[in-house]
Amino acid sequence: MKYLENVIKETLRLYSPVPIYGRETNQDVEYDGMIIPKGVRILIFAHGIHMNPEYYPDPEKFDPSRFENPEGRPPYAFIPFSAGARNCIGQKFAMLELKSLVSKMARNFEFFPASPQHQMELASETVLKSLNGVKIGLKLR
Repeated sequence: MKYLENVIKETLRLYSPVPIYGRETNQDVEYDGMIIPKGVRILIFAHGIHMNPEYYPDPEKFDPSRFENPEGRPPYAFIPFSAGARNCIGQKFAMLELKSLVSKMARNFEFFPASPQHQMELASETVLKSLNGVKIGLKLR
């Protein structure tokens, strides 16, 4: 199950379900030599953090082994469910559901591209979505 969890985390890193979070500073914050005053609304670009080569070498590559030993990686370098006081209260439940669903699907089906020419077109809106669908084939094992 640990490898499955790493696969799910790597998928969430590459395809953040909520790519941007809005927050308001509750105190003055120094960032990169600038002072961001208390009460300023900011956007946190989770996808940008997840694709930062400082935290994830070769960030475009799908590599579940990134999550085997996350020591040394800052705690806020992986935030698919946000983080801090306003993180997703359902994140543990969502991970359990994903592990359960994916393991049952993988146990019972083979997956294959329904159309080799199909390329998903992704749109970052409130949540990440495919503009032209996700086209996969399933075959009972």
